[in-house]
Amino acid sequence: MLIKHLPLLAVALIGSLTVPAQRTKQIPLPASQNPSNSDLPISAAVWAGDTLYVSGWLDPDLKTHTDTTSQTVGLIKDIQKFLESQKLTLIDVVMMRVYLGGDPAKDGKMDFAGMMAGYTQFFGTKDQPNKPARTTVQVVLPAGSRGALVEIDLIAVRSK
Repeated sequence: MLIKHLPLLAVALIGSLTVPAQRTKQIPLPASQNPSNSDLPISAAVWAGDTLYVSGWLDPDLKTHTDTTSQTVGLIKDIQKFLESQKLTLIDVVMMRVYLGGDPAKDGKMDFAGMMAGYTQFFGTKDQPNKPARTTVQVVLPAGSRGALVEIDLIAVRSK
């Protein structure tokens, strides 16, 4: 019986291999994340179906926001604006990864409490009860030489 249906099985398998991959759309870096307007080989975010993968984000005002709390607030506000440009809100965020650089004012240690002081202004509040999954790690931030203390990337999903 199997030999008799082998050509049909082969067509079914080949057909499934030619199904187009999920459509993606690359979103260019906004000025806040690329102030020099350099031709960088990254996107601000990439849509894959209803899921938006957002690249690592920095506070656009590193010069005046010199502590972890103010940088966390500044970058989440900037991410919020970016999400709105994609017709999303912080409610749509399902996963965040927070990268904390060593703070020279804290002997090179990460300022987790400072990050939480900024973060909790936006997540788990009465007005915005969403609590996305989150990972927080201490890293050496490439932008640390410019004063960056925190970087966040995230995944958001458009509700249907």
